[in-house]
Amino acid sequence: MRCTTLIIPKQEGTSDTVGMTHEEELIGYCCSADGGNLLQLGWIHTHPSQSCFMSSVDIHTHCGYQTMLPEAVAVVVALRNPRKPQVGVFRLTEPEGLQLIQRCELRGFHPHPLPDSQIYKNHHAVLWEDSAFAVVDLR
Repeated sequence: MRCTTLIIPKQEGTSDTVGMTHEEELIGYCCSADGGNLLQLGWIHTHPSQSCFMSSVDIHTHCGYQTMLPEAVAVVVALRNPRKPQVGVFRLTEPEGLQLIQRCELRGFHPHPLPDSQIYKNHHAVLWEDSAFAVVDLR
């Protein structure tokens, strides 16, 4: 799969969290003539002052994406060192990680019974190209 477009949806956040709002506008854009029938492959967010990993909140957010689209990815950009940001492309392990999170009823930041290394993996098979892509800001 090739990523051609970064869509910035409407969102709300705190110092520790961010969440998309008005999801129907994102879906509408992806299905419109302007969007060119885009497939939402995943989501991206930053960790401005932390390392590159998936928090428990991130894991639960991504579970919804990967449940609907098995190829879905979560991209985390850690900006602790702005000269050399770390980028991770993560997926829940299957079936262990995905099933564990699908059954987890806890919300917010919390521990899970398996170590993170068994719940999600960095998807190292991503090829980063220098080609430009479109940025659409729905905010």
